[in-house]
Amino acid sequence: MRRITLFIAAALLCFTLGCAAKNTSPIEELLDDQAGATAGYVAKVGDVLMVKVWGEPRLSGEVFIREDGRFTMSLINDVVAIDKSLEQINNDVSTRLQEFIPSVSVTTTVLQAAPTRYYLSGKFFKPGEFRSANNITLLQAIATGGGFAPFADESSVILIRRTAQGELRYELDYNLVVEGSEPNPKLKDGDVIAVK
Repeated sequence: MRRITLFIAAALLCFTLGCAAKNTSPIEELLDDQAGATAGYVAKVGDVLMVKVWGEPRLSGEVFIREDGRFTMSLINDVVAIDKSLEQINNDVSTRLQEFIPSVSVTTTVLQAAPTRYYLSGKFFKPGEFRSANNITLLQAIATGGGFAPFADESSVILIRRTAQGELRYELDYNLVVEGSEPNPKLKDGDVIAVK
């Protein structure tokens, strides 16, 4: 009898913990992310950058950020650029070139920003892949999909984002986002907005 009681208690505990542990990240992370977004431009796949090495025209020129998030430069080969600010790219290139040019000075600018790719999945009037040449928010993205289809669960909009740490999921209530009670995050390249 005691074993049965212990088994039932353990099962209830697992069920309770399982229900409490949703596969979503806290939406407060999106607020922190929004604050960091004002810090400056962050490079993404498809961007064309101008990397200028002062006094070294043979090293200077346009570079393209490939699907692997890197671009190639003479002397130092591949440079990781994705999700880095222009200042971080400058510092990385400068550090690596110092082996060859001790007093190197590098400036990186954006020649052509790649459009932000995002996806609407589930009960939207127009689900699919979209691209935006400018910054776009969650609410703007929902509008580009024609809004929600009938019977969509507006209280459970899932933002799925791929990061270096893995896939993150944020559950948002559309009406609370409209009211301003929950964040209206800027989308990042590859974001998926899903609704059942």
